[in-house]
Amino acid sequence: MYRKILAKLLQRNLSKDKLPRHIAIIPDGNRRWARRRGLSPIVGHVHGYYVAKNTLNRLWSLGIDNVTFYALSRENCLYRPRDELENIHKLLSRAIDELWQDERVEDGSTRVFIGGDLSLLPGWLVERIEEINTATANNKPRTLAIAVCYNGRWEVEEAVRRSCNDNAKLRDSMLFGWLPEPDLLIRTGGEMRLSGFLLYHIAYTELYFTRRLWPEFDEAELYRALLSFQRRERRFGR
Repeated sequence: MYRKILAKLLQRNLSKDKLPRHIAIIPDGNRRWARRRGLSPIVGHVHGYYVAKNTLNRLWSLGIDNVTFYALSRENCLYRPRDELENIHKLLSRAIDELWQDERVEDGSTRVFIGGDLSLLPGWLVERIEEINTATANNKPRTLAIAVCYNGRWEVEEAVRRSCNDNAKLRDSMLFGWLPEPDLLIRTGGEMRLSGFLLYHIAYTELYFTRRLWPEFDEAELYRALLSFQRRERRFGR
């Protein structure tokens, strides 16, 4: 009850004219949340998925059209236990199913893009990812980008190869280069690092770190992050 009241109070202080255009999120802490409750990691990931859906809906309702989630790092895909990864693959497939049924995707107003080193995913899942990426490529104005098996260094290395082969500008060859650069990056879970997320794209992104684990990330904490962003002066080197 206290958190709901706090959320309403914080929301009243938000300025609709100073909201970020693009928010990037590192939803960290699913496994720790589950471990503290004696639960399996997949339970934490499932709870985190529900939080991601709620957060995305809140951001879109505020008029923040571009949202990027860091679902899995490349290192996660290389080193996490196989059974945990298989469960995450199923959860990602479920997310794709639900996105197909979302009226904002069906009516052409939302683009979905899932990107990363897809060679580290099973073939059946890659097919599903490529299908929704292609089918929604021209949708706008909203975008939901999901980084899977992703690492910023890997993205830059791949972009350099593509730009050299195609004589294209580096940014045009970036996997997430078509998106506006994030205005705000939120990381949950208490860690004070970026873990390789969007390294090329966040030169002037405002950073917000919270100790709350991702399954505990609620409306009040989201508004705290947005208010923190609105209190900052963004000079971009000027």
